[in-house]
Amino acid sequence: MDSENLAQRVAALEADKKTIFRQLAEVKEDIKDIRRLTAAVERIAVKTEIIGEKVDGIDRRLGSVESAPAEDYRHFKRVVIGGFVTTIIASVLSAVISQIIK
Repeated sequence: MDSENLAQRVAALEADKKTIFRQLAEVKEDIKDIRRLTAAVERIAVKTEIIGEKVDGIDRRLGSVESAPAEDYRHFKRVVIGGFVTTIIASVLSAVISQIIK
């Protein structure tokens, strides 16, 4: 090997070294980006879990709000039926008592 060939080889190795260090810097920057992205995903996961719990609470409250009119309807239905039955029984008893008194 002569000195010219050796100088070319050293120059090529220096260029390769610079390229490798530049690529290494890019990889380090990519790793930083991945870490930031991972932290962001973790925050999103926590917020999603909190939102899920809130939605479950809203769902339970909505269920009770939806069932309230049905319960009121059943109550008023019982009251109306009870009123009709009471009226019929009172009419029959009145008719019977009026027949007995005559």
